[in-house]
Amino acid sequence: ISEIELLDILSCNNEFFLEYYSKDLPKYLRFPPSLWIAIKYMLGPLLTERYFDLKVVICWSHSFIRRHMKQKYLKRVEDIRIAHRDIANYFLEAFIESKPLIDMNRNVQIRGDNGRRFILQQPLLYSEVAYNYRRLSELWYQLMHSGDIDRLKEYTLCCFEYLLSKIHGLSIEQLLWEFDIICSNILDADILLVQATLKTITNIISSNPMLLAGEIILRLKNIKSRYNEHIESLYVQAHEWCESCNTPVFVPLSSWISTIPPMTITILPCNDCVYKITPTTFNQHVFCATRQNEIAMYHIPSKKLVKKFTSHAGLITSIKLTYNSKYLVSASLDRTIKLFNLNSGDLENTYNIHQDDILCMTVSHNNEHIVTGSRDRLIIVLRLETGEIEHSIEQHTDAVTGIALTQDDSILISGSRDQTIKRWTFRGMQLLDIIDTIGSPIKHMIISADDTFIIIACDDTSVQVKSLVTGSDIHRLEGHTSEVTSLSISQDSICCYVGCVNTYVYVYNFRSRLLLRTLTHHDSPVTDLYVSADDCFLFSAAENAIHVLNVKQQFNGFPNDDPLSTQNAITSLSISREGDVAIAGCAAGIVRLYNLIDGELTEQIVEHRAPVTQVALSHSYLFSLSGSKDTTVKVYDNEMGEIVTEFTEHSASISHLRILEDNRKILSSDEQNYIKTWWANTGELIDSYNVPCKMLGVSPDGKYVVSGNADNILKIWSLDDARVVRSIDHTEGKITCIAFRSDSQYLITGGEDCSCKLWELSSGKLTQVLVEHEQSITAVAISEDGKHVLTGDKDGQAILWSFVDGAVVHKLLRHKTAIVFVSLTTDGNIAITASQDGLLSVWSTITGTYIATFYFNHTVVKLNVSQSGIRFAAILQNTPCVAMLSLFNISSIDAGKMAQRHSQMFSDTSNTILPIKPKPLLYPKDASMLTDSRHNSKTDQIVVEPILVS
Repeated sequence: ISEIELLDILSCNNEFFLEYYSKDLPKYLRFPPSLWIAIKYMLGPLLTERYFDLKVVICWSHSFIRRHMKQKYLKRVEDIRIAHRDIANYFLEAFIESKPLIDMNRNVQIRGDNGRRFILQQPLLYSEVAYNYRRLSELWYQLMHSGDIDRLKEYTLCCFEYLLSKIHGLSIEQLLWEFDIICSNILDADILLVQATLKTITNIISSNPMLLAGEIILRLKNIKSRYNEHIESLYVQAHEWCESCNTPVFVPLSSWISTIPPMTITILPCNDCVYKITPTTFNQHVFCATRQNEIAMYHIPSKKLVKKFTSHAGLITSIKLTYNSKYLVSASLDRTIKLFNLNSGDLENTYNIHQDDILCMTVSHNNEHIVTGSRDRLIIVLRLETGEIEHSIEQHTDAVTGIALTQDDSILISGSRDQTIKRWTFRGMQLLDIIDTIGSPIKHMIISADDTFIIIACDDTSVQVKSLVTGSDIHRLEGHTSEVTSLSISQDSICCYVGCVNTYVYVYNFRSRLLLRTLTHHDSPVTDLYVSADDCFLFSAAENAIHVLNVKQQFNGFPNDDPLSTQNAITSLSISREGDVAIAGCAAGIVRLYNLIDGELTEQIVEHRAPVTQVALSHSYLFSLSGSKDTTVKVYDNEMGEIVTEFTEHSASISHLRILEDNRKILSSDEQNYIKTWWANTGELIDSYNVPCKMLGVSPDGKYVVSGNADNILKIWSLDDARVVRSIDHTEGKITCIAFRSDSQYLITGGEDCSCKLWELSSGKLTQVLVEHEQSITAVAISEDGKHVLTGDKDGQAILWSFVDGAVVHKLLRHKTAIVFVSLTTDGNIAITASQDGLLSVWSTITGTYIATFYFNHTVVKLNVSQSGIRFAAILQNTPCVAMLSLFNISSIDAGKMAQRHSQMFSDTSNTILPIKPKPLLYPKDASMLTDSRHNSKTDQIVVEPILVS
């Protein structure tokens, strides 16, 4: 650390002030500069200065001096953590406003403002254009080594502003490197989730950090509730940043991608054959009993062997941690119980209470008792700290192989090779009842965390589920055929993990009997399983290794469907004219309505017998339409909540649906080229036409229909009398897309001949040809005011044209694959383009620069945009979710100014406007840092130059 930082940290040390100032404390709580000068002079040969991290920092002059100082002053782990905690508090500005200074012996009680420390402020941002790089570089490291995982997540790894500052000010690669270091020191499900999220979006946000918030919202929305409050907080912070950001940003309203961290976190190799395991409460260490009669303690993230406990003379059959993490208790075939003190690492007690092998053991939840079962049929209850035997009972007729206590320590369950389970009152050990319907010797037994179920594994390989309350049979878990070696149950009492001799671990929903998954990560027989107390991790032991698996999202009691192979994929989509409602149909024949304001499913309204092919919403949201491969069109009254009409005049799959301008008539077409018009309220047929209609469009006023066979010819005909106005032709290629001007006077067509043609609808007259593209046209749009045309081609180029003279206004060059959608907002200031590879871009039509972008991370099949350009809904290839987005901070801001500010954020890195707003300093820069808060008289006030940082 630098000299000024060292003085600041010393100024926060209460022990120094109380020791140094034996009588009166100084006016200003700051380490005396004169004392530091003296200390520096005395330590002169031991210190040196080096240039590091843009600062001159103080270091020990030689490595042996550093080692000596560490050995003398930082010998204990707790001392090291306190040192790192103090430095972390400094960068968190924990004591600028106040740090109480109390010594009851001297009657010193300084609290509140009087405890203010006169030290340098360390905000995350110094100004709108300057990060505090020292805080960005140091805070995570100090918090990690302080051992305070919650604060590490709160202020760095799960703090959105910190992550964005780190990525924008340094790089995503730097941040991920730090995550790797943290994950080699700490095992935590939240940290692993954020790390996995950042890794999957590295390519996206490395070039544009502004996309971080949208990606976090997208990937955490559906899973945040399964994690701790830090993930929920990160999600909320990302959303709040989007709301307060000065530039337009896309915010996902639904989630079609969820981050799933890799299942295998780490593998601890063990050459001594692991037999039993138990992790510590916070999953940082694991104890494993080996076939060498030793207990090894490993630090899981670093895989380092911390300590070995050696005192047993026979195979260790059970190891348990007390619930207060004070003792490690082990039982062995040497007929002894060992009690190890985890604070000192010493053997505390040895209890010789059995005359035969101890096969099972448990510890009471109040940490007062140990209960054991042995080969000689005995169940013994003894005091944990004294070894005093309270009960010794022989009621089973064969070896006791399973012992378990309910959460409140009121009921004891015992299982035996005599094929029975007995329930006892733990206090008094009175036998309550016997379960004798098992039919095979019991090998292993556990009870669920909710004290509802008993799960037993037997010699005949069966795994049986019994009611703990009544003892009745519930069912058997079927799917494994090998001998069972271990059982474990998740804390939510849904999943049961079954380890077998065949090296497999079977994961069941033991309530429904469903086999969720078979884990095949071991290459030798599984010897023990343990699910962490927070249900985040599965520890599985085999003879040669311990595997640590992340099961937080993998198993929630239901089979994991592959979204890319689902039968529920969205097949049709439309949004209301107002942009507040979306309607979607899927391959399963179901039609659903969604609220586009918050992205929530409103209701499921219709079920067809075949996949839905077309959907539509009427003006003012009066009714909904859905057409299907079952040849029917259904009309759903949105107010009454029921189907009012089912149109059945088609005899082939529905290919197009249009609600005409009067909001009463419907135009529908099918794959046999029949176009029918009919009344929405009754389903009564008005007219039927047999014309080519693979491509079909209806003018906004409902007077003209344009249809064709998806070739180079389209026909314009009047809907009133079916009179063909004119046939239009792209002579050198197929017509690929069409669009109408809002006043229904003009039609624009795009084709494979790389041109766009403008036609007068009433006469069919060709008025203009737009030629600039080098590839086939794939999308066209006309602005509401009729001044601009927007086109996109197969090569990813979008062009904005002047409708009046056909001149190119802007070339929009950002996409790499075919443009699938183009649109212009009602005011004409915003252009929207989307390409097949999932890139969505928003442009200023004034400047031609992009002002917002988003990656769907899937192939885009169809995109719908509200007229205001704020709400978006998309069909993504083979996904069962409607991708819904909202564009924030665009409605009341001039598009040209937005583009200018967006450019400022990324063009000049030496004077970049940061994407985060600096928070007000705790004390303004122009205020003296040494204003006396405990002496208010004018004669006591002195003027001192403020401490500033560059």
